[in-house]
This record gives sequence, C-alpha cells and structure tokens, in this order.
Amino acid sequence: MQSLEVLRRSVTADYVATVVASEFLTPTIKAIRLRLDRDEFRFLPGQSVWPKFERDGRKFSKIYSIASSPSHCPEIELCVSRVGWSSAYVQDLQMGQMLPLRGPYGLMTLTELPPRPRLYIAEGSGIAPLKSQIDWLHESSFLHSVWLVQANPETPDQLPYYNYWQNLNRTWKAFQYQPALNQCPVSLLALQNLNLAEFDIEICAIGDRSDQIQEAVLTLGAKPDQLRSEKFIAF
Repeated sequence: MQSLEVLRRSVTADYVATVVASEFLTPTIKAIRLRLDRDEFRFLPGQSVWPKFERDGRKFSKIYSIASSPSHCPEIELCVSRVGWSSAYVQDLQMGQMLPLRGPYGLMTLTELPPRPRLYIAEGSGIAPLKSQIDWLHESSFLHSVWLVQANPETPDQLPYYNYWQNLNRTWKAFQYQPALNQCPVSLLALQNLNLAEFDIEICAIGDRSDQIQEAVLTLGAKPDQLRSEKFIAF
C-alpha cells in the first residue's frame, strides 16, 4: 500500500482509461472500473478525476469522485448515477472502450490518519469519495470507530455497495454500518445516541441535500470545525 506521503506528491495530469468492468449496484447506479494507461497515477483518498469527451456537440465537464482505495492504482472505480446525458454516456461505456481523463482533483481528502472517530453520511452516488476513504482506513488498520450512515433517494430500498458494507460490518470491528432504507439518514443517526462532538464527520449528498444534512447534524451536537460536506450535481 502506498503511504500518504507518496500519495501527497501526486501530480495532476492527462491519462487514457480503459473500461475493465462495469456492473449495476442499484437500478440507477453503476460501478465502472477503469485501468489507466500509466502506472504513476496516484491520488489521495476522496479525490476525483475529470473525464473529457464530447457528445452530440456538447462538452462533458463533470468531475467524478473515485470510489476505490489508492492501493488499487492504476485501476480506479467510479460510482455513477444515471441522471442525465453525461452520466448516461459514462454508464454506457462498454468493456475495452477508452475514456480520456485528467486528475486527480479535490480537497475533501485524507492526508493523514485522523486522530478521532469518523462518521460518514452519504446519499446516492455520493458514497464514492467516502468509500475511498473508508477502504483506505480499513487497509491502514485504523483503530478508531468508523460509522457509515447511508441512504439513496433515487431508489430508497436499494443502496450502492450494500452487501459490501454488510460484510465489512461483520469483519472489521471498528466499522459500524447503518443503512437508512426508506428513511432519512439524519433521522436514523438521531437514534444512535452518539456524542457527535467526538467525531470527524464527512457528508456527501446531491445539491442542497448536503447543506440540509449538515445543518441537521450540527443541531445534534457536531462541531463545525470537525465537519466537512461536499455536494454533487446531477446531469
């Protein structure tokens, strides 16, 4: 496993990726695994790549978070929700097709092993950057508690990576998985009786939902300087 000291030295550059695997995680969300053309690609847990293409005369300009751990380089996994023309293009890529991209990008990352327990709250494909962080913490034998509260407004009864999280919940003592099926993630979190002031908290949800969840978590006792949130735009 690459150390974070090595990963911090990663440089943003252009690459060509080849699709090596693709599978639906829910009826609308797909995991797409890409192999980059150069082994030197490195990224910090939580960072993103920027695919570059045109479709029907329109330029693609959406950044996608990487859902896999940096230890899998030069392969990366994207978690893509089918919500518009650009995401449909990425989802419909076939095995062996190539996709130019640039990266890594992003500041909502881990640059060192955190000093406190972690709480992650994700909705939909917002699970991607949080999964990258959780996987890396697991590989690093992180000793503090790691909680994941996950919901999916698109298909409320189906969560991306659900079986994966259930297995991790059984095999990693520090990990606690709380699936919010047909339920608001904050409502579920409120039932856990956690002292949120003890946690570093990361939130990733679509648009204004990220701000709403952040406000609700603050009312439950989270410290503003220990909370980060990221929103993604669907198109």
